[in-house]
Amino acid sequence: MKRLCLFLFFSYIVLSSGWSEDGVDPLSKHIRMEKQRNTIYELLNSIGDVSGFYFIYDSKIIDNERKTKIPAGSYSIREAIFRVLQSEDYTLKTIGHYILINRKNTFALSLHKMTVSKVKDSLCYKHLNGTVLEKMTQAPIPYCSVSLEGTGIGTITNNNGKFVLVVPDSMHVDKLHISHIGYESHQIPIAFMEDNPIDIYLTPRIIPLQEVIVRLVNPKKIIKEALEARDRLYLDKPSYFTTFYREGIERKKELLKLTEAVFKVYKQSYENSLSPDMVKLLKMRKITNKVVKDTVILRMKAGVDASLLLDIMKNIPDFLEIDDKNVYEYSKVDMTEIDSHMAHVISFQQKKENTDPLYTGKLYIDAENSALLGAQLEINPQYIEKAEELFVIKRGKHVNIHPQQIVYSVSYKELNGRYYMNHVRGDLFFKIKGK
Repeated sequence: MKRLCLFLFFSYIVLSSGWSEDGVDPLSKHIRMEKQRNTIYELLNSIGDVSGFYFIYDSKIIDNERKTKIPAGSYSIREAIFRVLQSEDYTLKTIGHYILINRKNTFALSLHKMTVSKVKDSLCYKHLNGTVLEKMTQAPIPYCSVSLEGTGIGTITNNNGKFVLVVPDSMHVDKLHISHIGYESHQIPIAFMEDNPIDIYLTPRIIPLQEVIVRLVNPKKIIKEALEARDRLYLDKPSYFTTFYREGIERKKELLKLTEAVFKVYKQSYENSLSPDMVKLLKMRKITNKVVKDTVILRMKAGVDASLLLDIMKNIPDFLEIDDKNVYEYSKVDMTEIDSHMAHVISFQQKKENTDPLYTGKLYIDAENSALLGAQLEINPQYIEKAEELFVIKRGKHVNIHPQQIVYSVSYKELNGRYYMNHVRGDLFFKIKGK
């Protein structure tokens, strides 16, 4: 019965919000269109520019690249959309400034799937899945942060820009928040997404000239202010996290081994930085490619402990310690946007006289409250060959292994006035020679 209630509730939101407060169908509003011939994607963007609406749809249903045209004239928004699609075999639903385009039979199929799923499951879930793309190029955007607005629940997009988020129906959240460094963040009504995959387009954030005031900025001072803000902005008491962990090994783009797990993590407060975080395994699965016979056996410094150590605001690395012994050079290289916040981009690299395999990278620090929002770092490529012993614990006999690239990224997200580690990723590339 809950599945049926979910459908009716979803339908109620869509149908009731499809009309303005004065009872007028917003899609009946007339707009003036110039004569155009272009792709469906570009023509829908033109309708959006004139009408003020954003479009949500699945590119498997609508061919973005198909060429079409619209004659000059005055159209209702509904008429203009159908003209571009060259068919009225679609449903148009509105919530706020969003229009969902779907096939006429998709909604009924969705009800059937939900009803069948209810028989199998004792709980009712919303399956939110989609693909995040760049609006200008339509290229997928990997590692976007996708979260339920106002909660700590979220995920990230994969290399193809895709994500899946399974949410209990009992959780009453209206919007999904999507963000990525350098792009304008986006909020999507969840009612559009339940069991319907959609494409989400992010617009690159172009910083207006007046926001980038040319002046002398001391990058070390910005980093010091970020460290001083740690007690004020980050964990002041122990907290529990439920986290998803994935570790994979590839050879020539072929997956050799994959481990996935769900952990309960007990994180100590940042004031108690000497006490280690604790981890409890909830679920785990392993997949091994048994077809591959010539795999080299080795042990590396990786895993959950390594991921937790990348919480650089708790475990302060040497490139954040601004003192007389510091061996790094710093420069402010840019301004960008993260979750609608302007952020300084601070670049760091080791001084030329130092030849140890140290880190180089970028720090993203909130220009308003000095919170460290994220970091991208890698072992200096110039000295990467010296880093072998730092990562390889054990190797097979007569095997030479040479690190090619060691790259990490870490991001933080604000919730109720405090910042939490949101996502950690490490990519380690090696060249192996031997029998």
